Amino acid sequence: MLLKYDLCETARYMGYKHGAKPSEEICELVEEAYEELCKVIQPKYIYKEYDFTRTEDGIIVEGIEFKSKKLLNHLRNSNSIILFGATIGVGADTLVRKYSVTDLAMTSIAHCVGASLVENLCDKACDELKITIKGEHRPRFSPGYGDLNISSQMDFFKLLPMTKQLGVSLSENYMMTPTKTVTAFIGVIK
Repeated sequence: MLLKYDLCETARYMGYKHGAKPSEEICELVEEAYEELCKVIQPKYIYKEYDFTRTEDGIIVEGIEFKSKKLLNHLRNSNSIILFGATIGVGADTLVRKYSVTDLAMTSIAHCVGASLVENLCDKACDELKITIKGEHRPRFSPGYGDLNISSQMDFFKLLPMTKQLGVSLSENYMMTPTKTVTAFIGVIK
């Protein structure tokens, strides 16, 4: 799957204000980082659709409770839920570490381009999901967003085989490796 970076999004990750365009020199470095990342990334995603039950302050999926009133509200009118995970792989982390020894500017730029690439992967994967799983799909809602505690990643990993199928591991602080990885709930209205 060919991924593209979004220059505006990458610039925003780099700290540019909305609509501000980086200099030509920075744009060249962004393009260089993109080309190097394309050599090492391995984009993959997985998903599984579940029925879920609403509670007063969250949802239950396969007996596991996710406490979040914001997630509950986000899923209003949804009949099912998709658990989704995507990563561009460990190669991006390796490249960023390599740059951290030789070129701090490229470290930051590669990190930001990688973030844009994983978002592009998520967008493309979600477009494919809309073909596979019929219905109106709600936007992605990730652990750590709003009032959904980041610790819910642990239960998310119990329901979606992130480690086995994507090679993604979860630290004791609920951070994922490779770092350019996304997990999300997607409501489906049928």
